[in-house]
Amino acid sequence: MENFKAVLMVGLVSLGLSFDASAATSVNEAYGQCKAEVREKFGSETRIKMKGSKKYKGTLTVKLSVVPDGASRQRVLCKVADGAFVLTDKEGAPLS
Repeated sequence: MENFKAVLMVGLVSLGLSFDASAATSVNEAYGQCKAEVREKFGSETRIKMKGSKKYKGTLTVKLSVVPDGASRQRVLCKVADGAFVLTDKEGAPLS
């Protein structure tokens, strides 16, 4: 019985770790796509750093610190919903 409990615990722990890894991959993929969108908008010399992410009601928001070449630092939010990427400023207004 003790052996069964040990096997069950190992199985549950490994199952939990696999879910965490898949969630991290989706954030990493979104960050990569957001970086590409920001570089397309601001230029290839733009420095980009991820400051955080959150998921709420099916929308993944990636918070980025963006420093375009020769300009000052700004916060950009990249919202991902249903495969569409929307870049906004920190107040939520879309970047044109």
